[in-house]
Amino acid sequence: MSTISELDPTQKPPQALRAAHKFYQRVSQDTLAKDDNVLDLAKVQRNAGDPRLSLVMQLKRSNLAKVFTSFENLPRNGDCEAFDDIKVYEHRELSGLQFLPSLLPPCTQGILLSRLLHRDLSSPRHKTNVHFHHRIPYDRLSSIGSGGERSLADTQALSFFHFSPDSSFSFPATDPENHKSLTLSLFLNRKLRWMTLGGQYDWTNKVYLEETQPDFPEDVASLVQGLFPRIRPEAAIVNLYSPGNTLSIHRDVSESCDVGLVSISLGCDGLFLIGLENSATGEMKYSVVRLRSGDAVYMSGPSRFAWHSVPQILADTCPPWLSDWPASSSPQEQNHFSPKSDQYEAWRGWMANKRINVNVRQMSD
Repeated sequence: MSTISELDPTQKPPQALRAAHKFYQRVSQDTLAKDDNVLDLAKVQRNAGDPRLSLVMQLKRSNLAKVFTSFENLPRNGDCEAFDDIKVYEHRELSGLQFLPSLLPPCTQGILLSRLLHRDLSSPRHKTNVHFHHRIPYDRLSSIGSGGERSLADTQALSFFHFSPDSSFSFPATDPENHKSLTLSLFLNRKLRWMTLGGQYDWTNKVYLEETQPDFPEDVASLVQGLFPRIRPEAAIVNLYSPGNTLSIHRDVSESCDVGLVSISLGCDGLFLIGLENSATGEMKYSVVRLRSGDAVYMSGPSRFAWHSVPQILADTCPPWLSDWPASSSPQEQNHFSPKSDQYEAWRGWMANKRINVNVRQMSD
């Protein structure tokens, strides 16, 4: 097996994967439903397994509840606790590739989403793709806690969603001759594609910046490490997708360690393409997986270096517990992030055709 230092982040992906990515980028949902080559984790749960997978362990509900309760820091009701032991499956042909269907219960999904997009998106410490060509007016997000620090209690005033979609909120272009300024609606609905947490990345040279890195959000780190104890969360990219968006084929090989990668899905279903090439024979083994909200993927061992992509986001598949977000239907979320029941009403349904992927990694040993 190659070590991470031997792999080139600029290398072009194999032709077989490029062809598969192109095919699944265009396939219809009707055709997809009949495609037995697609590994659907919901069917894996219903059928208690799949011939392509091995059951490698089971996470106990009692232990998971402690992790979720600690993360949420809120009273839990019956709906929040309505989950079972979680089965962990490993792909038989892609060693180290593990799937945890429905790992995050609905309440935890909603609160994680709110902390990422209300709290963390409003912090200038966490960069986005929009920073390349626009100035983000953080000064408009003026609510400050009593100690001079932004706090969870202030989240509703700090969120970009606090402002109406047709407000005068503007994101000026840093080079007006080549780029136009953005409205708030355009920023949140179309232009915002990713946000980084913790370690900041140089996308041109494909290396992590050597300067002092911002702290990784402590509660998100505790959640991830509580579920995946082998990883020390130091950096993450939060991808935001709409139907029609894709993620090109790539490998995550810029880190200086080979600790596994964690990917958590929120919102609409997405197709995940992942493949490994046999270095001796050149044979390519790959799998296409349909991931749903709450599912998690752990890429470890040889699969830590696998090629992967997102060829398609499936429209109108967001689960009901997230589809109205940020206009919350959960009393727990509402009390924590939206003391006024109509706080984010103007943005109701923003998540209905969105998919959020939280991709977490350790940067060094």
